[in-house]
Amino acid sequence: MAVTLVKHDLKYAEAMHALSSMPEVRDALGLPAGKVEDTINFIKRECVDEEAGKTVPRVVLNEEGRLIGVTALMYIDHENKNCHIGSWLGYEFWGQGYNEEAKRAILEIAFFDLGLERVFAGARKINIRSQKAQEKLPFIRLGVEKDFPQEHSWLEMKEKQPCVLNVFEREDFVRYHTAIEKVEGARESYLPYLLLGDESEVAVRQYMNDGDLYAIKCGETLAGVALLIAQSEEIIELKNIAVVQAYQGKGIGKEALNKMFVICKSQGFNNLLVGTANSSIDNIAFYQKSGFRMEAIEKDFFSNYPQPIYENGIRALDMIVFSKAL
Repeated sequence: MAVTLVKHDLKYAEAMHALSSMPEVRDALGLPAGKVEDTINFIKRECVDEEAGKTVPRVVLNEEGRLIGVTALMYIDHENKNCHIGSWLGYEFWGQGYNEEAKRAILEIAFFDLGLERVFAGARKINIRSQKAQEKLPFIRLGVEKDFPQEHSWLEMKEKQPCVLNVFEREDFVRYHTAIEKVEGARESYLPYLLLGDESEVAVRQYMNDGDLYAIKCGETLAGVALLIAQSEEIIELKNIAVVQAYQGKGIGKEALNKMFVICKSQGFNNLLVGTANSSIDNIAFYQKSGFRMEAIEKDFFSNYPQPIYENGIRALDMIVFSKAL
């Protein structure tokens, strides 16, 4: 099962009106009976609001390209890095798993594209259906009214009735959304990803078929790779790890490391090594934030690379080796 999110368009007006006019949906949303012209005006307003940066509204299409509902990020607050989410599905598509897929897709936009930290999901207390749908989501935190009293008060004021307040937080979403899968078979297609972590193709080809290679997945997307090579019965080295630019700074690399810690420990290793260049300032900070300690410096490690490597205006010459007890 998969859904696709697309921007609003007037060509969806009739299908959207038909789905939202069904009594089950209309009653759940508290909508009055309307005409297709009302839906057309709604779509026009959504497009204007998106152009102004107020919302990110999307139409939800199923595997067959059929409109099955809508979802949107609303009241976007870039300063505080949060927003609210609203969505509904046509009655005939309830209970088929589309709600989770649609939430996953719109939250990718919120957390990865917009860089938000949390997305609030509210529901009127009388809307039991909406509450139960939210409770089924594995990456949501329920009942956060006391944690965010101002948001809760604002929601009840907007809805003019008692509401529950839940929240999606980026850290929880990334933890749920990130997976590492062992690569079986040929590794040549993963070379471009390995070169993100080590610019020398000559060097990468010398070790790329050693050890265990893992694909770092963000949902169904290949977001990076990690290569682990055992050095002894107790020590294993993270020879290469790389996350594609689109997913950098999102917490994917940190979560992938956490999962690798578990794998290495389960395999009986008690120490994980990783090396990075003296010029890789971001990597040096990243590994220390992940619990690694400086172990050694291998001077002139990179001086024999075919082409000099420069980062942050610094030539990569020495390898800084970090270690982490598992």
